[in-house]
Amino acid sequence: MTSAILLVAHGSRRPEANADLYQLAELFKTQRPDSLVEIGFLELTEPTIPDGLSKCAERGATSIAILPYFLSQGAHVAEDLINFRDQFQEQFPKIECYVCPPIGLHSKLVELMMIRLDEGTQTHHQQQKTS
Repeated sequence: MTSAILLVAHGSRRPEANADLYQLAELFKTQRPDSLVEIGFLELTEPTIPDGLSKCAERGATSIAILPYFLSQGAHVAEDLINFRDQFQEQFPKIECYVCPPIGLHSKLVELMMIRLDEGTQTHHQQQKTS
């Protein structure tokens, strides 16, 4: 059985915003060396989600976890990703494909947000001292 992870983000016109997903994929590859890792964007850039799913299939995946790089269960996660999955399953019925939950409210997210709050506060105070 060959497992694949399709990391999915919204997509942006700003290349530096899209670069985050590429970097995340590289980190996943080191953490899950036994899994295929691909990416797909919902809109505004490529590869698209169908492109990413097709790439997983081409690489021999028998199971694909669609992992949203989204904070909440909005329409994109609750509807769009399900639709992409369903369309893929029609084309490749023998490949198991499922959508994982978004990042959502999680104790680790609160911890990360506190770190970002501290970083923002420190940066703000440093800027005030220099102006």
